[in-house]
Amino acid sequence: MTQAAISDPPNVSKPKFIDKAFVYKTFIVVFLGWTFVGFSNTFNLALSGMMEEMNYSSTSIGLVVSVYSLGGFISALWLPLLADRKGRRLGMCLSIAFATIFNSMIGFTTSILQLLPLRFISAHGQTCQWGIGSSHLSEVVPARDRGAFLGLMQMGTPVGYFLCSAMFTVMMTMGFSWRTFSQMGIIGIVICIPVIFWLRESDLWLRDHGKKVPNTGGAAEVPPTTRQKKITTWELFRPEYRKSTFVGMALHSIGAFWAWGNTTWFLVCAAQDFGMDAVARGKLNMLMWGVAIIGYPLAGKIGDMIGRRRGMLLFTIIILIGTLMMFVSSRSATPDVTLLYIATPIIGIGLGVHSILIAYSSEIFPSHVRATGNSLSIGVGRLSAVFSMMALGVIADLSTPTTAELVCAIGGFLMVPIVYIWGVETARKELTEIAD
Repeated sequence: MTQAAISDPPNVSKPKFIDKAFVYKTFIVVFLGWTFVGFSNTFNLALSGMMEEMNYSSTSIGLVVSVYSLGGFISALWLPLLADRKGRRLGMCLSIAFATIFNSMIGFTTSILQLLPLRFISAHGQTCQWGIGSSHLSEVVPARDRGAFLGLMQMGTPVGYFLCSAMFTVMMTMGFSWRTFSQMGIIGIVICIPVIFWLRESDLWLRDHGKKVPNTGGAAEVPPTTRQKKITTWELFRPEYRKSTFVGMALHSIGAFWAWGNTTWFLVCAAQDFGMDAVARGKLNMLMWGVAIIGYPLAGKIGDMIGRRRGMLLFTIIILIGTLMMFVSSRSATPDVTLLYIATPIIGIGLGVHSILIAYSSEIFPSHVRATGNSLSIGVGRLSAVFSMMALGVIADLSTPTTAELVCAIGGFLMVPIVYIWGVETARKELTEIAD
């Protein structure tokens, strides 16, 4: 088979204009998917109460997070491939269902043996919703604004976490238990309705699967391509895609070290190192994710303006500054909560680096394996976290949770040399140009 038969052909006829209504409708649906998957992730907020009631150690929680990471890797081997083959709508609905249903069931657990399989299955939702949703949107929006749109889309994560934190704060103030709070995550399942009825596949996906592209608004129709064989995950390791695959895997492995280290240990730091009660922790989490609502789209736009690599450098430095301030404040004879409240919004801005990371990994793969490549990269990051989260749990037990937080931030900075040495700049380029 020739290269032209398996990658995005550069000579297809292009639409004369962008169907803005389709772009915005797609953005809204994918954004809501990200939001409600984040909203359903009640585990991290319930964690301190769970540890207190069940007498779980930090090392035990490290094991739970590692199993969760393993579930994310396993899901990346089949769910995004299903989405690339059968459609992104199906993949998004399944991922949302996994996240919302199995996260809500955590409220019924009475032992770690019950908790482990639920976290394993719920990981299917968050790993694949991110990869499938971002891959789909990247094929729809114009190249000049792709980073901005993907940043706005990923703003759904902090919006979801913020809403989840707000619900936690209100329910704790009213005297509800962490169990009742966890069970409320099921609400997110409702977003499957607009995914099913409003979303349609992208023109690139339709063309790639030999299907007719709707001739909307007078735009030129793109001739369909008939594929000669069934695409598998191994397509990613063909010589022409191998470098992109390994770069994506390396970036997400390091990105996961920071991301899951932060979401796991940030609230444990607040509880154990700063002595905050449940309500205070909820407010602090609202602060971090509320500021991240600005940080995500800001990073996406800055990534469009100065490039993905420079943007990644800038925002990982911001993360280091915030976590270092947090570490210093915890080392005082009396932990300095005021300095913590300054460090928290700095970390919230730094979280925008995830916008750049997801945008980059959704751009470097061709359309016929974009969701698979993007999600597999995220999944391999989860697999690496199987070991790194256990290590951070040991660090937290031997030292403090804030030390674990600082270590994962330092590790996350390693994304920068990888993207500078082996990565190509993708900002403001057409997807077909990048893939070729």
